[in-house]
Amino acid sequence: MTIAVLTEKPSVAREIAQVVGARKRADGALTGNGYVVTWAVGHLAALAQPHEIEARWKRWSLNELPMIPSAWPVRVYDKTRDQFEIVKRILCDPDTERIVCATDAGREGELIFRLIYEAAGATKPVQRLWISSLTKQAIVAGFGSLRPGSEFDGLADAARGRSRADWLVGMNLSRFYTLRQSDSREVLSVGRVQTPTLSMVVERELAIRNFVPEAYKEVRAVFQPIRDGEEEQSTAPTYEGVYVLPTAKGSASKSRAKKSADTSDDASRGFRFPADGEEAGRVAGRAHAGTAQVESIEGRQRKIPPPLLYDLTELQRHANRLFGNSAKKTLDIAQSLYEKKLLSYPRTDSRALTQDVATTLPDIVAAIREPYESLLAPDSGTRPLGKRFVDDSKVGDHHALIPTTTPPGRTRL
Repeated sequence: MTIAVLTEKPSVAREIAQVVGARKRADGALTGNGYVVTWAVGHLAALAQPHEIEARWKRWSLNELPMIPSAWPVRVYDKTRDQFEIVKRILCDPDTERIVCATDAGREGELIFRLIYEAAGATKPVQRLWISSLTKQAIVAGFGSLRPGSEFDGLADAARGRSRADWLVGMNLSRFYTLRQSDSREVLSVGRVQTPTLSMVVERELAIRNFVPEAYKEVRAVFQPIRDGEEEQSTAPTYEGVYVLPTAKGSASKSRAKKSADTSDDASRGFRFPADGEEAGRVAGRAHAGTAQVESIEGRQRKIPPPLLYDLTELQRHANRLFGNSAKKTLDIAQSLYEKKLLSYPRTDSRALTQDVATTLPDIVAAIREPYESLLAPDSGTRPLGKRFVDDSKVGDHHALIPTTTPPGRTRL
C-alpha cells in the first residue's frame, strides 16, 4: 500500500519527495519509501462552461438569462489533461491507501485539490499537509502532524463560493452586456473583481485628464535667529518658513513658520494666494517691515514602535513604494522565494508570529547574518519579541512573512 501526495506545482513536489524518500522518477510522479508524490500544474480542473451544463445555454440569448445551474459539474482542462490522467490514476489506484493534500495551504490551494479530487472521482481518505515553508524541518513537522481533510471543509466551501460567484457574475453579465450593445460582434468581458477594479482605474484616469492646473503664489521667508542685542551672524543657522493662515489665538499679522526640513506635503504647503500676487505682496511687505520674534520653544520626545511584520498586502504596498512593483510582480517574487525555501508562505494576512515560530528566530537571524550583517541590530534574534509581534491569537492560517532558516548564499537568485 502507498500514500499518494498531491502538490500544486512540480517544484514543491520535488522538495516534499526529497524529504519523504520518494526519489525514483516515474511518469508525472516521484515514488519510493511507500509514497507516490505527484503534482498539478496549477488548475487541472475547473467549473464547467454553460453549454457543458445545459445544451440550450450554448446559444447566447437574453431569454436564457440568468443562467443559474442546479448542479456544478467540473471539467478538465484540455491542455493539461495528460497530467490530470496521471493524477487520477494515482488517486484512484487500488494500492493507494490514503491521499495527502499538499497543495498550497490556503483557500485557492484547497480549491485546486477539491476540484481535482472530484473530477477524478476519488474516494480514498484525505489528510491535509499544512505548512508555512518548504524547509526540511517544516515538511517533517507537517507530515508529523497531518490533519483530517474534513477539518478544512469550511475553507473548501469558501473557495467554492468564491469560484461560483465568479462564474455567475462573469457568465451572465458578460452575455448580458454583449447582447445589449448595438454591435454584438464584440464580446464584453465582465468580472466580479476585474470590472469594479477597471472602473476605479478609469475614474482616476479621467480625473487626471480633466484636471485643470491653477496658478497660485505662496509667501516664503528665510529666517536667521539672533540673540537679543547681538549683531546678526552670517554663520548662524537659517531655515525657511512658509506663510500659513493665522491660528485662532494669533493676530492677522502673525504667521506660523515651519522648517523646510519637514518634507511632508501637508507640512510644507503654505496658504495659496491668488496668482496676481497683490495679496501675497502685501503679506511679504509686512514681513520685510516687521521683526520676527520667537514666542515659545517646545520640545518633546516621541516613541514610535517598530512597524509590524509583513503580511502579503503590506509587502506589496511597500515594494510598490520602493521599487514600483505591481502587486502581481511582488507576489510572483515572494512565491518564487517560497519555493526556493527562503521565505515563509506568502499568501498570508497575519502580521504576527506564533510562539512556536518565534523560537526559530535565532536560527533565522543566523542564516541571513552573513549577507546582511550591516543591517542587523546587535541583539537581533536573541532579544525576545513582545506581544506586539508574537501573539498566537493574531495569527490566522499562516503567520507573518519572514525569512526561513535556509541561508540565501546557497541559492542562486
